[in-house]
Amino acid sequence: MKFHIQTWGCQMNDHDGEKLSGLLERDGFVPVDSPEEAELVLLNTCSIREKAVHKVFSELGRLREEKERRPLLIGVTGCLAQQEQDALFRRAPHIDFVLGTMALKQLPRLVEEARAGRKKVMDTGEYPDNHLFPPEVTRRRGTAKALVTIIEGCNHACTYCIVPTTRGAERSRPFEDVLEEVRGLVAGGYREVELLGQNVNSYQGGCTFAELLERVSEVDGLEWIRFTTSHPMNFTRELARVLATNPKIAPFLHLPVQSGSNTVLRRMLREYTVEQYLERLGYLGEGRFKLALSTDFIVGFPGESDEDFEATLRLLDAVKYDGSFSFIYSPRPGTAALRLKDDIPQAVKSARLTELQRRQGELTLASNRREVGRTLQARIESSAPMEEGHWLARTASWKNIHITAGAGRLLPFGELVEVTITEAGPHFLRAEVA
Repeated sequence: MKFHIQTWGCQMNDHDGEKLSGLLERDGFVPVDSPEEAELVLLNTCSIREKAVHKVFSELGRLREEKERRPLLIGVTGCLAQQEQDALFRRAPHIDFVLGTMALKQLPRLVEEARAGRKKVMDTGEYPDNHLFPPEVTRRRGTAKALVTIIEGCNHACTYCIVPTTRGAERSRPFEDVLEEVRGLVAGGYREVELLGQNVNSYQGGCTFAELLERVSEVDGLEWIRFTTSHPMNFTRELARVLATNPKIAPFLHLPVQSGSNTVLRRMLREYTVEQYLERLGYLGEGRFKLALSTDFIVGFPGESDEDFEATLRLLDAVKYDGSFSFIYSPRPGTAALRLKDDIPQAVKSARLTELQRRQGELTLASNRREVGRTLQARIESSAPMEEGHWLARTASWKNIHITAGAGRLLPFGELVEVTITEAGPHFLRAEVA
């Protein structure tokens, strides 16, 4: 049986897609590149913002028409599946099965039940060992970096966030399991890993997260270690020290702040003030200037005043983030923020987002321009040049590079090469092989 998986959302969803693919291939299913070729289509969904949900239902509408023309099984998994559960069947009756985020290993059973003709098959149970997925089953995509889950779930209660509902409470993998998986990945040719979790800083798999980073860095043959995502409340001096001093930890930190206003942060239940956030950045000391820093912003949160938004802009200018991800507040079912009065006009929200992104664009361009003339290492992320003749690569500080290599020259996929930065734009750097 041919299958196709479409994934929306974060790196955790990407990695879940690799796990789901591995389960199906283990049972003899064959992956194909498009839903039009498939007999089974699995939608691996995200529900953190309303826009992502709209995309899923738009695709479900298209697949309904496809299913009317030919036999087709449709499954929905991921955060939207965990959030909506059997409500999905009411909105899209042509769905054959729904699989929750904490029941991934039940996929083969649900597929077989749906193939046997059972209607509205669903499992959204919380299996206590779901985070202990066997790495050897995972079918990894052809990427230069391997994803490794170390912790799932979140114990924080941010009022806007649905993750504690869709991913459950925090569950950490034992550090020995993580190390064994990383060793296997390196033996298989990977030289870079990204450690994943809704809040990696909360890791408690027999050691602290900082200690885990040190242990993973001791794996022979591993070159770069990345991690995402971090909560400021769990960002410790020990973690800052490791990030600033361990040469295998990529010099990049994503530390979401969400707002520069303490008033808004209290409404969000972020558990810190702007001053405490800046204090944690200060833990990095001089190491702060050796790494790239990015963050998340939510604009238009209920009750956000003009002064609150100006405070966010002041924080942006003070920290001078190298990059950020910014979004208009998206009300999510089941979150505490729904009880807050959302009285900000959409036009105001959009204008604030535009201004924030404009200011961030200036900072990102300035950050990129500081790289011009430097010779540094970059990992090749394309197996062949693009149509424009450029190879895609990424620096340790997570900057995108378009490399000119010369006619006929092949660059080694997944390996590090030395490049000289020749030009900077707002979204990527241009470089030549040194």
